[in-house]
Amino acid sequence: MYIRATRVQFPPEAVDKGIAFFKEKIVPMASSAPGNLGQVLLVDRAAGKGIGITQWETAQAMGAAEQVGINARTQSATETGGSIVNVERMEQVFNERVGQPRAGGWVRLNTVVGDPTRTEKLIDFVKKQVVPVLKSQKGFQAALMNVDRITGRSTVSTIWASREDLEASEASVSSLRRDAADAAGAKDVTVEIYESVVVNIKTPATA
Repeated sequence: MYIRATRVQFPPEAVDKGIAFFKEKIVPMASSAPGNLGQVLLVDRAAGKGIGITQWETAQAMGAAEQVGINARTQSATETGGSIVNVERMEQVFNERVGQPRAGGWVRLNTVVGDPTRTEKLIDFVKKQVVPVLKSQKGFQAALMNVDRITGRSTVSTIWASREDLEASEASVSSLRRDAADAAGAKDVTVEIYESVVVNIKTPATA
């Protein structure tokens, strides 16, 4: 599976308007495109940040729907008075879930930019060393990893039932970040926290 992730900066007071626009306009627009597997919206209300994610069966399907993405980004920025920060296209290499995808969870987004030749080593480390620890934590719902094999940029999103569960898990996973950075040949791992406000997944992927 492949994903296109669009980072948006909103005025904080426009976040709810952005959420409504995503639900009412972007979800049906993306759903109608061949090969689309779903849409997700993450927000940081205090910072006025959002990440709109569309999921695709193949890289070809994602590329064929590029105009759909351009239209959605343009309309979203116009509607909310926001701006597009960047757009990333990545391969989803695993999706480990407990239960069905749903909105209302909390997401810890870990981003690492490493040596592209060490991407497989990082994937192996996350699967074998990180995921078992995550799955033992209270409130764990999912772990998803996306990679750009050309640039060496990778993201690991861990999804939790509540903000409290996310924060409680930090003590168990924080030490693994240094090891993940080493596996990737990176200096460090960037961590962001988001609320999952829209989850519309047609066919959940399995590892």
